[in-house]
Amino acid sequence: MDAQPAVFKRIERVSVKDQVLRQLRRYIASGVLQPGQKLPSERELAERLGIGRPSVREALKVLEAIGLVESRIGDGTFITDQVGASIGRTIGLSLMTWGGTIVELLEARRMIETEAARTAAEQATEEEQAALARDIARMAVATTFFEYLEADMRFHRLVAQATHNTVVASIVAHLVDLLEEVLREANTDALAMTAEGNGTHQEVLAAIQQRAPEAAADAMRRHLRFATELWQAVISLSTAGQPAPPEADTL
Repeated sequence: MDAQPAVFKRIERVSVKDQVLRQLRRYIASGVLQPGQKLPSERELAERLGIGRPSVREALKVLEAIGLVESRIGDGTFITDQVGASIGRTIGLSLMTWGGTIVELLEARRMIETEAARTAAEQATEEEQAALARDIARMAVATTFFEYLEADMRFHRLVAQATHNTVVASIVAHLVDLLEEVLREANTDALAMTAEGNGTHQEVLAAIQQRAPEAAADAMRRHLRFATELWQAVISLSTAGQPAPPEADTL
């Protein structure tokens, strides 16, 4: 008997509903369908796609559940203005489903924000640079860790926004939101640990102001290395006493 090759894989059967869902999500993600745009009716979509209306209806229900579309009674179905928020929900659900850890979340943040800083150095407007400087000033005068945290998180959201890439800004905002939630749940005041972090924030801003992409990426990488140690120290402080603050020479 001839040996059977091991390269064949079972063909995946994808339901009609899932095919419609993938197509509509792809059009939304690529910008073919814009926020606020009205979709064709269920009947028209079914005719265009050559399928039954129940499959279209099921796909639209899923899209509405994750916040990509909204159904307005008597008016039709529209692409929402909250596409970015649905990215955040997807990230959160993925962490719960895949069992992602805080360490992995911090690593994802480092990879994304390093490149965001590089792009911000090329794209940031003077107004965006001024907003970043204001948050650094707020961090410097914060009297509690949570005051510092609020300005810190806003600084990172602003850097991402300065890329002028909506997807990057949305992803960073929701990564930061998830991390901020962890810190607030830790309920620990670690203001004394933040001085070095504020110094590296200033390095990021200086590189952005100088239109120096590589320097901005390097500064953000150094900052997030320190920030990772700070996050780990704060979490440890909430459960195991008083850890030593992160060492500056590890940057």
